Amino acid sequence: MGAVMLSPLAIDIYLPALTAMAREFERPFAALQVTITLFLLSAGVGQVLVGPLADRFGRRPVLLGGSLTYFAGALMGLSAATLEWLYAARVLQGLGACATVTVAFAAVRDSYPPETGAKLYSYLNGSLTLVPSLAPVIGGALTVAFGWRSNFAFMMAFAALLCLGAWWRFGETRPADTPIERRLYRWSRYRPVLGHPRFLYYALVVSTMMAAILVYVSAAPVIVMDRLGQPEWVFSLWFGANALVSTLAFFFVPRLMHRWGRRATVKRGLVVVVGGGVLVSALYLGVPLSVATFMAPVALLSVGFSMILGSAASLALEPFPERAGTAAALLGAIQLGGGAIVATLALMTPLAPQFTLTALCTGGGLLLWGLARRWG
Repeated sequence: MGAVMLSPLAIDIYLPALTAMAREFERPFAALQVTITLFLLSAGVGQVLVGPLADRFGRRPVLLGGSLTYFAGALMGLSAATLEWLYAARVLQGLGACATVTVAFAAVRDSYPPETGAKLYSYLNGSLTLVPSLAPVIGGALTVAFGWRSNFAFMMAFAALLCLGAWWRFGETRPADTPIERRLYRWSRYRPVLGHPRFLYYALVVSTMMAAILVYVSAAPVIVMDRLGQPEWVFSLWFGANALVSTLAFFFVPRLMHRWGRRATVKRGLVVVVGGGVLVSALYLGVPLSVATFMAPVALLSVGFSMILGSAASLALEPFPERAGTAAALLGAIQLGGGAIVATLALMTPLAPQFTLTALCTGGGLLLWGLARRWG
């Protein structure tokens, strides 16, 4: 599970420090939010490059290389004297994180049948949300005690432990019959995956959900700390509490999968997301904005996301046992890269973040529900 934690750790641990970082670099808050977007874009696009490497050379070396790359990016962030240097550090961290995530999902596809894999994907996504429940609290405490750079020192230590653990405990999982192509990057490697209707549909599902999550993650510090004037520790507690709701939901969802099946779990999760989006719209239509009125609907959305992501990932990867690394990489690229692009464009509009979140969850959820009959 540590392999999938690098990505949320790189985002959530220093959210409480964004205001302090903006002051030190003497740049607007929005310029620091770009560090989140750059990380996610590099993590998404990088997976297209990492997937074939995992199929050619194996999962183990890619995991080790990714954790070391992430370590190097965190070191650059720790020593960054300019915002541009920090931007470069975040890109390098994104490339490292995408490698470890790709290996984690590909290793599950290598080692377990689809039904068991769906449960494990839910647990992996649960660990993805466990970090946001703890990281903002840790990041806020580190920022207050030692300054924002200490967050990057923490990320360095985490990456170093992951690399040592992988060296000691992680064995190669790549199937012996994985096709080895001479050229790493060619259209014929990606075409069977990108041309599969089921993969495209569930990739669209996870990308839309990720865009909604990123809108929330980007907007929450602005709403809670800037607009409502709450201190860093209050933001950390509320953000962490919502992440804890997500974590508990992810670990409960496998029971729902067993009872309903994966497809039904996704469709019912979409219903929950649509409902959560409707509740968020009340903030845009006149309900007074407060921390509680903003975070309560988001908690319902988090339950819906938990119902969707694990099942959708399993259904997307199921048809590709012989090229699991490439398929997992493409899924991650679409989920993170596509989600980051959509979220960034949405946040650039003059619309209030509440309305943007409603549009993604309610509008996107209804559209995906309609497409499920044909593609899902």
